[in-house]
Amino acid sequence: MFNEQVQHKYNVMDILHMMTHHDLRVYRKKGSKEMHHVQEGYEQSLKNAPFQKGMVFVSPTKEDLTQGKGYIITSYEMLADRYQHVTHWTPNTYRGGTYYDFKRRIIKGHERTNLKQVHVFGMDIDSKEIDLYGLYMGCEEQGLPRPNLLLETPRGYQLFFILDTPFYIHHQQNYKSLRIAERISENMRQALKAYAPIDTACVPFGFYRMPKEDNIIDFYPEATSTKALIQWSVNYEKKQKKAQFHVIYPEQTTHSLIIESDWYRGLIQSRHIDKGYTAASRNNAIMTLALANYASGRKYEVAYDELDQFNSNLVKPLSHHEFQRILNSAYSGKYQGPKRSYVEGLLELWTRGVQYEGREGWYKFKKPREERVRSHYHEWEEDIVEILEERTSSEKPFLTGSLKELANLFGLALSSLKELIKKSRKIVKRTVGKGRAAYTQITTQSMLMKHILLLRKNNKKQEHYFDELSPDITRAKPSIQLLQKEKWLKEVESLDLSGASPPELIS
Repeated sequence: MFNEQVQHKYNVMDILHMMTHHDLRVYRKKGSKEMHHVQEGYEQSLKNAPFQKGMVFVSPTKEDLTQGKGYIITSYEMLADRYQHVTHWTPNTYRGGTYYDFKRRIIKGHERTNLKQVHVFGMDIDSKEIDLYGLYMGCEEQGLPRPNLLLETPRGYQLFFILDTPFYIHHQQNYKSLRIAERISENMRQALKAYAPIDTACVPFGFYRMPKEDNIIDFYPEATSTKALIQWSVNYEKKQKKAQFHVIYPEQTTHSLIIESDWYRGLIQSRHIDKGYTAASRNNAIMTLALANYASGRKYEVAYDELDQFNSNLVKPLSHHEFQRILNSAYSGKYQGPKRSYVEGLLELWTRGVQYEGREGWYKFKKPREERVRSHYHEWEEDIVEILEERTSSEKPFLTGSLKELANLFGLALSSLKELIKKSRKIVKRTVGKGRAAYTQITTQSMLMKHILLLRKNNKKQEHYFDELSPDITRAKPSIQLLQKEKWLKEVESLDLSGASPPELIS
């Protein structure tokens, strides 16, 4: 089945190396078949490497996967021995992993926040009644690159785009690089679902079929440009922007549109929702129903009573602790409402023909005026930070101009910019010169830290330069200035000792 010309140049392990971006160890740490002196040399090279290697999870069968059973693989030597004997794996690498139950091989650690790098965008197609040529043409029509890998599965196909530059996942800025990658993945699925029945509800960076000689239909070795894919996603969202949000007034229509909707009633009457279903398990169902209550303006206590009853009615209910954790998360204010793609996945699996009626995207709610003002300042701040990150660097950390020029650049009124700078904890401003000759320079705290770190590497005294960079900060109370200065220098020290991580990709 594997295209003979491609197979002559590339074997399965070549493809697995490319998909994981060479992020696993070459040899087993223990029990390697390689010669001892080669292993020693390799271990020494790892000690000098700036970053640790990642690992992947594998599962022998689909049934094992639904039960959470599998193995942890840390080396290509082990992967070469095992890939023929497993059906599923995680092509994107994780920082680490362990087992809930080692004897039963119940794996632990394959959560999104434990991802180390995202190298692959995968798509699941649960049907063989599709036009594969039409799907490839659809990629071209939508401005997407040619897929790198096409696998046949028992029920359909899986499609993969392998990136030339990974998304390096950090906890900074609330996993911004991961959120960008997830957003691109969702946009790609939405764009291509017109050409094939792509599962838009499955976890984007979870388990996929293991490539093997007998299931590879097509392989294209030229990696997908990450930079081009980010730009494609930005352009796609601009085209789709008018369908992204639907404003709902809480006191008027929210209640009837969500917690009194057919889909809500259909889902809350389901009794057999079980664990182990990607994006459509008991946890997802309770989270979705809780978000519907939160979005409808229902009090926590009222939602608790109804959903506690729902959980109790399940054939296999969640524990009280887990139920309460999910409800608290839904009411934390981090989320605005239930997402259509998740709702549709739950309805398809657990109800009889109930359909979601509404627009695509998250619901967005009109807030009281004071909250809207705070929200606007936050959005403006994020926009300015994004512009500064794009237009500055560690060598040239400042954007320079008059305040009026900067306000025009950011698309804000001068008074709004002044107020924002005064309130912001992310933006740093300094004024150079006096009178008509004066000009303003602004940057972000993170960029200023990178600049100070660069000075340190160039053997300059960043303590002295800190005061030169931030005369506006030095006008603050001495104790505050000292604390801020010590905090930044401590962070620079920790960055310098640990080694800088690969940069996050910014859309």
